[in-house]
Amino acid sequence: MVETGIVLGCPRSGTTFLMGVLDTVPGTESVTGIIWPAGLCQIVNHPLPEEVRRAMVTEFERSLVRYLDSGWFHSRAAALQKWFKAPTTLGDLARASRGKRSLERLIYKEPFLSFCPDFVYEALPEAPIVHIYRDGRDCANSLVRSYDVLTDEKLTDLRSTEMRMGRKVDHRYVPWWVEEGGEDSFLAASPYVRAIWMWKAMVERCHAFFSRPEVVESGRVLLLRYEDLMRDPLTHGERVAEHFGMTFGTKTRKRLEGAHTKSIGKYKKRDRAEIEAAERLAGDTLKLYGYV
Repeated sequence: MVETGIVLGCPRSGTTFLMGVLDTVPGTESVTGIIWPAGLCQIVNHPLPEEVRRAMVTEFERSLVRYLDSGWFHSRAAALQKWFKAPTTLGDLARASRGKRSLERLIYKEPFLSFCPDFVYEALPEAPIVHIYRDGRDCANSLVRSYDVLTDEKLTDLRSTEMRMGRKVDHRYVPWWVEEGGEDSFLAASPYVRAIWMWKAMVERCHAFFSRPEVVESGRVLLLRYEDLMRDPLTHGERVAEHFGMTFGTKTRKRLEGAHTKSIGKYKKRDRAEIEAAERLAGDTLKLYGYV
């Protein structure tokens, strides 16, 4: 029986690095984003008829199962690609050349599932979850620099991944995750401040749900600070391995040792006034996670 695990985290929180580490573990399939659309992660945050929500919960779980039955998973190319990422025996290489491989666990990551941790928890009631979080000021900086998110141009429609739904104010839309009454402030803000607004919405949802006593007592959720992982990757990598029931080998440890701290604090190069605006907006949430 294939076990399932989930990695949650706001985009640019280190989820890609962590999934790359996990992909070097034999018998583990690490998949990002292609199974469950980002827009559905946002839809489930809105009031839905109970039967619709139940159907979506079931569909999420079944989507993971269907991926493991897909032609891509069972293709020769995928099997060989996995062997070279996580090499084992020559016999396994021969099997991979025929499109055969063994699988113990599937680890899935869709960053926008951070908007709905309760949905994931409900849909996969046995799955361990790792929530990796990062200083929102660095997250926002990376989002803007890497993806040019939440610009005025991108607010003119609802096509961007960050906002599949919103309310029209002028010629622009305000994302659904901006609280009522915050429209004017959001539209007046820079893309950097808008990006930390999204980070704030995501991590507050995760904190609220993962702090529930019954969730804490379940032991299903591991909280992982990005900065800790970068500064001491082997120690915190072992925590992840234990949580997912894995054993890390030489190649995985080598991948972990590639962690670095160069991106920590890069937001400090931004204009001071913009940083202060971000801290006024998200100061309480930054404090909640120990960043201020």
